[in-house]
Amino acid sequence: MQGILEVEDVVKTFRGHAAVDHASFSVGKGSFTALLGPNGSGKSTTLKMCTNLLQPDSGRILIDGIDVFEDTVAALSGAGCVIETPVVYPDVSGRSYLEHLGRLSGMSSETASSEAERVLGIVGMSDRCDRKVGSYSKGMRQRIVLAQSLIGDPSLMMMDEPTSGLDPQGSMEFGEILRRLNREGKTILMSSHMLHEVEGLCDSVVVIDRGRTVAQGRISDITRLSRITVSVVGEVSDAALRSVSEMEDVLEASKIDGGLTLRLDGGADRQAELVRDMVSMGLRVYAVRKEDPLEEAFMHITGGDGE
Repeated sequence: MQGILEVEDVVKTFRGHAAVDHASFSVGKGSFTALLGPNGSGKSTTLKMCTNLLQPDSGRILIDGIDVFEDTVAALSGAGCVIETPVVYPDVSGRSYLEHLGRLSGMSSETASSEAERVLGIVGMSDRCDRKVGSYSKGMRQRIVLAQSLIGDPSLMMMDEPTSGLDPQGSMEFGEILRRLNREGKTILMSSHMLHEVEGLCDSVVVIDRGRTVAQGRISDITRLSRITVSVVGEVSDAALRSVSEMEDVLEASKIDGGLTLRLDGGADRQAELVRDMVSMGLRVYAVRKEDPLEEAFMHITGGDGE
């Protein structure tokens, strides 16, 4: 099934360096998808091409089946974008700024005023919208920028690290707004290099590394491969290690001081079964610690880390 956004074999080079190298992925309608990768992996460049801020050297990008570069207005008519941090005029109020943008998009003054009121309510800024933007905190400015992207009620939202620079409280509150928008039916594509943020917000992920798409799918599928550390009383014999290594769904097993570390293909139920089987074979298990599943998957896919 075709996604609401399709990136097909896209290449973008700068001075002979491929910032995006034959990237391809699909974003499903109604999903909350992370474009995940290390800093410098090509995430921002990819999003800039999705919004026609950059032209690719080759490949194509479709939104609702419409080529972004052949009919930009039609393709982006249902998209809201926050790419990098737009400059917001400091000497006007948040309300006036949004009303101005509404009029620029072709709305009447009355409609623009009503639309500004609507999006301010969504981002929780109705009670502060008459203050000048220059007096806002970074978190408040980020909310105004998000409100800006919601003008016209787009079905697809594309955002480049929207919580960058926010404190933990501000990041949490911003994330809850995004979750609510997704629950209400908006498709969200959000770039990030922060694994904990992605795991807390998104249901799907596209992993990009050195400009290439290296994995994509639902987070629950990508994180099936996990690592657990099993602490035991006493030594683990070589025979016990061999037996554990040969268990179904165990991809790798090795001895560590005080126990075993296992790499598995399976969810929580399968992990519980494996621990039960280890106890049955005589290992005196007293603790099990599971590594962060997305971090483990990310490191396995890219050979790097997520922070």
